[in-house]
Amino acid sequence: MRKRLWPGALALGLALSLGACSSGATKQTPGTSDTITVEAPNSAPTFTNNFNPFSASETGPGLNIIYEPLVATDRAKGGTLIPWLAKSWTWSADGRTATFVVRPGVTFSDGNPLTQQDVLYSLELPLKNPKVAGVDYTSVKAVGSDEVAVTWKDPAYQSLVNVKNINIVEKKLWSGRDPLTYVDKKPVGTGPFSIRTFSPQAVTMASRSDYWGGKPAMRDLRYVAATSANVQTQLQNNSIDFCTCDIDAKSYVSSDPKNHHFIMAWDGSVVSVMLNNAKAPFNDVNVRRAFASAVDIDAIAKLSSSRLPLTQPPASPSGLSPKTYEGWIDPKYLTPRRQDVAAAEADLRAGGWSVRGGALTKGGKKYPITYVAPSDTPFLKTIGQLVVQQIQQSLGIKVTLSGGSGANTGSDINKGKFDMAATWLSRGDSMYYALQQFDGRLIQPLGTESVGGNNTVRWKNGDFDKILSQMAGTDDESRLKALSKQAQAIFVDQVPTIPLFSSGAAGVASTLRWTGWPDAENPAYLANTGSGSEFITTLLHLKPATGKG
Repeated sequence: MRKRLWPGALALGLALSLGACSSGATKQTPGTSDTITVEAPNSAPTFTNNFNPFSASETGPGLNIIYEPLVATDRAKGGTLIPWLAKSWTWSADGRTATFVVRPGVTFSDGNPLTQQDVLYSLELPLKNPKVAGVDYTSVKAVGSDEVAVTWKDPAYQSLVNVKNINIVEKKLWSGRDPLTYVDKKPVGTGPFSIRTFSPQAVTMASRSDYWGGKPAMRDLRYVAATSANVQTQLQNNSIDFCTCDIDAKSYVSSDPKNHHFIMAWDGSVVSVMLNNAKAPFNDVNVRRAFASAVDIDAIAKLSSSRLPLTQPPASPSGLSPKTYEGWIDPKYLTPRRQDVAAAEADLRAGGWSVRGGALTKGGKKYPITYVAPSDTPFLKTIGQLVVQQIQQSLGIKVTLSGGSGANTGSDINKGKFDMAATWLSRGDSMYYALQQFDGRLIQPLGTESVGGNNTVRWKNGDFDKILSQMAGTDDESRLKALSKQAQAIFVDQVPTIPLFSSGAAGVASTLRWTGWPDAENPAYLANTGSGSEFITTLLHLKPATGKG
């Protein structure tokens, strides 16, 4: 049996004993507030009073800090898997079953203890009702009085991370509810906050003194529905303490360098140019190589950072972010790919391609190329404009830039209705999952939605897929690193995408009322409202700016 236990339970801060401020003040003035105000992640103009964690419709903000999973990932450390509501877990000899020990001393916000039956019910729910969530394990059973065993069809060391997507709920509350349709206005979870008040514009959550990871220092957490049109103003006038949002962070910081700070949550993201490997011309590796050599990613990385106080570094040609996976990336791929027009032209000739009248041509046939970028994401559209410009300048190929709303564009990309497209790729949850998104076994036919957003570029390489299978069946880190380097070599040679630069959840924070935010460029933990475990960890590190609590 192999045991996984994170020493000190949750060394990122969940064992911190942070006293809550007791002033009772609600006015948002520097150094006196016992409330922290944040922009809700991906907030709509108004909030919906529904906190059902299984709902497919619109829900209220903060679900990810009300409900918690058994395990979480530390993306600041390469996706290390860490215990959360599970104190530890052990693997069976064949690697098919993980047995979790339920953490003792955890209570729900209604005061009831977390039990084995709550965990069993929560994990079984997606098996009984697949519309609740997609899971890859096949069975769950209770073991002893405080353990739950989860079994997969095949060795599943790398699949364990998927368990972090399952919210643990209280069985006696949910056993009589339809998880897909129930409207929950009074959510009960194990997280450090519970709903205090709700309005369509703001939701206030009260911190729990009995939270298993320690009491947060703030009395209340307030989510506001700040839209992209007004969030910059609210940040500048200090109405909001923190957000991970698309703003002019450089202006925010420069307006008050002492108190306004930028934080980059390097979460494994790599902004990339997707190439549709399922149709011409990008089904030819020579064209993919040519286009990769034609772009100047140094210039693109600088442009991408024009509104940030730091420069997002050019990406590794492996498609992996060195900010997250530096110790895993083959050293020869830590150097970014440089623009090489001569090599690009040679690759086109090797494939029998020519450029005539601005069009890529082969066998007398012209292949028009369209670059899709969402019109409502100016950041990606600006990057696309530069990519298109560079390709025309270096190769003489005219690429048409297009794109509708993010929702429509995303659907088209998932169905393979594109030639080139802009998106974030790579993942910080583990090296396996960063590579697995290019698993050829996950390819769907053109016109069919990709599974979970995986392999939307529809790239197929048998040797790469075999390496993934070998990675899935081991938890030996040295073995995983060796296999990942083999996979990286194939990716770099075959160029299924063009990696541009490392990115993440860009955030800004004020220290007028709260201190303890992570370091801007090299955070020990990620400050990200979109990730429950990471945001909880951040909140537990914060202290009142006055030092009074």
